[in-house]
Amino acid sequence: MKTLIIGYGNRNRRDDGAGWYVVERLQALAVPNVDLVTAHQLEVDMAETVSRYDTVFFVDAAIPETPHAVVRVAVRPNFQSHSVAHYLTPADVLALSSSLYGAEPHGFLFSIRGMDFNFGETLTPAVQTLAEEVVREIRQMLALLQQPVAVHA
Repeated sequence: MKTLIIGYGNRNRRDDGAGWYVVERLQALAVPNVDLVTAHQLEVDMAETVSRYDTVFFVDAAIPETPHAVVRVAVRPNFQSHSVAHYLTPADVLALSSSLYGAEPHGFLFSIRGMDFNFGETLTPAVQTLAEEVVREIRQMLALLQQPVAVHA
């Protein structure tokens, strides 16, 4: 089972760096059998990278008005036209992976509600706590995904 985790956002805008923080924490914990990537935003060329994996986790910050502190959702391929030409969602990347490369990895999005998007390189304490929670949840999901599947004859 090949797994990719993409943490994205602007790490120079405080809580917008939550995705980067999660990836850096997973890297520090030496989580096995997982590839880790950080990026400023999701790009079209990520579809080719994503196509080589069975499962992809996307981790990003959400706006302060988001009703839940952490949103956890399964992501299905679904390309949408956006008013901003350089903006892609995880569903867009998965749809491009499917249409361009015939690959449909399982996708999951963890979106962490940010509170402070001013200039700075550290997360607010509340968002850092939420990001640590996401690290724990992803590790639990990875443990389940990496369990061998019993085949009965």
